Amino acid sequence: MTAPLILCVEDEPSLRDDIAFELHEAGYAVTAAADAREALAFLESRRPDLILCDILMPGMDGRDFMSHLRRTRPDLDDVPFVFLTALSSRQQVIDGRIAGADDYLTKPIDYDLLRATVESRLNRMQRLRAMPGDRSGLTALDRLAIGVVLLDANGGVVHANPLARRLAEQTGITLRERIAAGGEDGRKLSALIAGLISDSATAPAGLRLDDGCHLMVVGMSLPAHAHHDEAVAMLILSGADGQPSLDNTTLGQLFNLTPMEAQVACLLAEGLRRSQIADRLAISGTTVAFHLRNIFAKTGVQRQAELVALVLSVPLMRPVI
Repeated sequence: MTAPLILCVEDEPSLRDDIAFELHEAGYAVTAAADAREALAFLESRRPDLILCDILMPGMDGRDFMSHLRRTRPDLDDVPFVFLTALSSRQQVIDGRIAGADDYLTKPIDYDLLRATVESRLNRMQRLRAMPGDRSGLTALDRLAIGVVLLDANGGVVHANPLARRLAEQTGITLRERIAAGGEDGRKLSALIAGLISDSATAPAGLRLDDGCHLMVVGMSLPAHAHHDEAVAMLILSGADGQPSLDNTTLGQLFNLTPMEAQVACLLAEGLRRSQIADRLAISGTTVAFHLRNIFAKTGVQRQAELVALVLSVPLMRPVI
């Protein structure tokens, strides 16, 4: 059996060597990097099972490194990320978790706690990957033009579709093994989730996160017969700026639009003016107007605002190629 691979990113050589030694002794394979640059070079060819990373490092610090991975390496989203830092105040620990870390170890390192944390995080990921049942149905959620997050009985994230992850990133919400927010919004969100996963939740509940988020969250418990693997509750996220790319193929099928008409309708709904649509599609403004007249006739709407509302009601977004 191959030993789990740990990537340790730490700029202090003696501490880096000590951590590597302790983890080797515990049976793990370890690759050490002195900074984010070395870590990124390693990640081009290898995939670790867990990342340990110092926060305060020269050049790209730990938070920037983690944010860079979240933006550019979605294939590593399920790799646990644990911060190592000398900062130990309660608020700093909270900030680290809000930034997206799965766990947080303070210096000087308690090596018993380090080994326990690594083992716990790896065991959790192994359980998630080994869950019984066909998870292929979850890919259907990835086409929806709303953000969907499925939660287990402990409030952990079973699945989050791409739009939910994008909305979370836009609004500063942490969406990894758990979904969380800072400040008063975080307390409201935690209370909502606690209600959903308790036996007392009977009806959908709504929440608006206003502390810089402007995100609407609707939560509902799932009936026992509707559970998918571990999922017992669902959150629906909406309200952040920016719409997903709409599925013009489905729109065309619904209203018998030609491919060009469907494209014009989707671009209009995405906020482009008629002149911008003409530039995007390399056609004249007169041709855009001609297509719009046909679209109005086929959809039965009379005004541009009604057309936009109609297009946005189609709940599918364009697949990512």
